[in-house]
Amino acid sequence: MKPSSVLQQAIPPLLKAFMMLLLLSGCGGESATGGGGGSCAGVTCLGGGGTGGGGSPGSPTLSVTPGEGENVLTMAPAAGTTAAAFNLYWSTSSQVTIATGTKISGVTSPFTHTGLTNGAPIFYIATAVLGSSQSASSAVAGGMPGKWTALANPCPAPPCDPSSLPPARDSHTAVYDSTSDKMIVFGGESASQALNDFWVLQNATETSATWSGPITTNAPPGRVGHTAVYNDQIHQMTVFGGSLDLDGTSLTSELRGVSNADSNSPQWSASLAGAGPSSRWGHAAVYDSATDRMIVFGGTTQTNGALSKEVWVLDQATTLGPQWRQITTTGGPSVRCCMAAAYDAATRRLILFGGFGFGQTGPTLFGDLWTLTFDATFSTAAWQELTPSGGATLSSRCCAVSLWDGSNLLLFGGGDIGSPSSDDKLYALRLESTTFTAADGPAGGPAARIFPTAVPAGRFLLFGGSGASGPLNDLWRLE
Repeated sequence: MKPSSVLQQAIPPLLKAFMMLLLLSGCGGESATGGGGGSCAGVTCLGGGGTGGGGSPGSPTLSVTPGEGENVLTMAPAAGTTAAAFNLYWSTSSQVTIATGTKISGVTSPFTHTGLTNGAPIFYIATAVLGSSQSASSAVAGGMPGKWTALANPCPAPPCDPSSLPPARDSHTAVYDSTSDKMIVFGGESASQALNDFWVLQNATETSATWSGPITTNAPPGRVGHTAVYNDQIHQMTVFGGSLDLDGTSLTSELRGVSNADSNSPQWSASLAGAGPSSRWGHAAVYDSATDRMIVFGGTTQTNGALSKEVWVLDQATTLGPQWRQITTTGGPSVRCCMAAAYDAATRRLILFGGFGFGQTGPTLFGDLWTLTFDATFSTAAWQELTPSGGATLSSRCCAVSLWDGSNLLLFGGGDIGSPSSDDKLYALRLESTTFTAADGPAGGPAARIFPTAVPAGRFLLFGGSGASGPLNDLWRLE
């Protein structure tokens, strides 16, 4: 654990100013009581873990440590009991039971389950073998095999000139062009300034990945805490909102388009979309490629710390004539900012985890999981809170990053306001109709951090963010 002075130095200036204003003003704007799913304040509540724990009295404990193509399972009998062996039951369903799981009989601890597919979560329960019978089952534990690979900050002609690499940063945006295999990074905070540089990672899924940039020609002013979505059919990026300075006194509602965004000569334009969301930063935005719509939720809407739970849809988000519409919803999460967000296109649902807001006792980190499902015309939407049903315990957090991989919500990073937690695990969340189960991902990857970005290049390509010692510019790929 780093000294508190180092952690304080790592706090993004915008977040420092935001927190001071919140503490002075109380909250401003809407009340943020509630939030569901549990919440906490301060770093002491952060942690998490992959232990399934005990189920019924007398059941064993079970934990899973994922590796490349395997899960290592550790079991222990209930306190005050002994067991020479255990029965395991596994399934790709998080609802695994003795009746539905595939049985592996009479194993000892630790046991390595091999021959697994990287990126596919497996869920387990265990029973202790008691003579000719078995105990009650453990709680569900899950693991997602895989392997983190550090990409050694690629540059066109190693050894790298530092100027050929993106400066370390947080609070930036990154999008992915699957047709040209490029990651595009814009803005963020580095060296106490709001950046307006544009970087393109060529061959993002290959070992030959290289950076090109910085590109600043005709770029708008630098910004932090903004969002970006991308249409890879026409190579067009749309950027919304953010703060133009680091103390949060110059928020913007500006909507900008970038054509030829995957090239070394992107073309910026100011997009006029009529009345829309107020100026904000720390909001979430996702993209529905089938209908060319951007969906925006929440954020910080005033420099005195007012928070939002508004839902906005931008029609024709990357083509001519974008138009904003506010969607009226009932219920849902409390007002907040800095939540992790992802989008499941198959079901037209926005997925949100955690974030920062206010509870009954003051500043609060949330640990709740919500989905917002839209109708076919994106005219109405319904909130649903999902409650934990087993697997790893996810701590409350803000400032994490997430992706939907087609089957699971992949979540990494986050922490307390202004500093990362010690949690450096990747989690794979399996979502059911009203519940979710979390499986641990592989270890040995990036350090804990806040405000990173991730794109679906390969499975999960992570860039930047702030660790305990400050901003980072490292690249990690989950294989």
